[in-house]
Amino acid sequence: MTFEALNVSLDENCFSDFIKRYHFNEEDKNEIIRLYRKVHPRVHAIFHYIVEDDKEGGKVATVVASLGRAFDEYQNVLVRQQDIHGAYIVDCLGLELLSKAYDQIDAKIHEMTGLYTGGYTFAGSKELPLEDIPAIMKKLGQKKIRYNEAYVLVPKKSVLFTTKLYDKEQESHSKCAECNAKNCSMRMEEYKGKIVDEAKLETKPAHEEKGLIHLYTGEGKGKTTAAIGLSVRAAGAGKRVIFSQFMKGRETSELNSFENLPNITVIRKKEDMGWFKKDDEESIALFTKAHNEILDKITDKVKAGECDVLVLDEVTYPWNFGIIDKARLKDLIANKPENMEIVLTGRNADDFFVDHADYITRMEKGKHPFDAGIQGRLGIEF
Repeated sequence: MTFEALNVSLDENCFSDFIKRYHFNEEDKNEIIRLYRKVHPRVHAIFHYIVEDDKEGGKVATVVASLGRAFDEYQNVLVRQQDIHGAYIVDCLGLELLSKAYDQIDAKIHEMTGLYTGGYTFAGSKELPLEDIPAIMKKLGQKKIRYNEAYVLVPKKSVLFTTKLYDKEQESHSKCAECNAKNCSMRMEEYKGKIVDEAKLETKPAHEEKGLIHLYTGEGKGKTTAAIGLSVRAAGAGKRVIFSQFMKGRETSELNSFENLPNITVIRKKEDMGWFKKDDEESIALFTKAHNEILDKITDKVKAGECDVLVLDEVTYPWNFGIIDKARLKDLIANKPENMEIVLTGRNADDFFVDHADYITRMEKGKHPFDAGIQGRLGIEF
């Protein structure tokens, strides 16, 4: 079972049509564009489908599609900030992007089956009641998109529908985002209240409610590499990753990869500070200042609710050398947001890190080319 990727976006030159369709005012345009630019890079649009025979001897496709968790997370941030209007804008942007996804789904199903889609029957309609969702989702056999006890799909910007398949192309079917009904319950004041109510619901399964702490330590190679891999995986799931590095200033190859992943923010010194000299007061002052500045930036991001996964790469070294504000670092780890995941790396992990970690992986060196005089290689060690 595989998901197909969708590349959905909105043309910023056409936001006047968007404003009319969702009953905004023209003065909202700049805020709409700002919020779109904020959330769109985090969108991870996907869909999965199965084709079955229907009772009439034809074919029917059952489709589940999602824009990922970006909209849920950003809406929740805005609701916590009591920016209900902003949360409503983000919700409408999600609806509009879903309408773009429908066109791509139609095209991809035709490409893979040679058949054309007809009208959509969405979950929650008379023909596809909500009570059927568990059986349908089980039949689809996927786990990325789920449902809660109220049969609301999670992530919320997800849809479940069926569509008959035909040998010949059908007339364009209607889409919610093109609806002109001014009294629709999905519009403005009525729906803003719905956003607030939904934000109060816990829609995540229990095992996702609490973020955990990982510790990669030991003398062996692979600690930073493991943190990089976890970061890429998390970003692929739509999570917002802050990848911070201590003790490092020179360019390393993973930074080039991270530039192509919009969900990963790198926080580190941009200039190479050279080797740390533990007996040199100037070196101690330089590294302490740099590390506390990194800590400042991390703390600001975390407090703003902009981080799902926080990587503190090589954090054991500034701790052990005393070149970071330990009290603030302790507070960051011990009092982290409940849902935030933390990854710690570095040798000689202090008891504080060990005691707070939920995962502990000790890298053991069995053999290393450096012992044979082979220096670190570009793209392998750095």
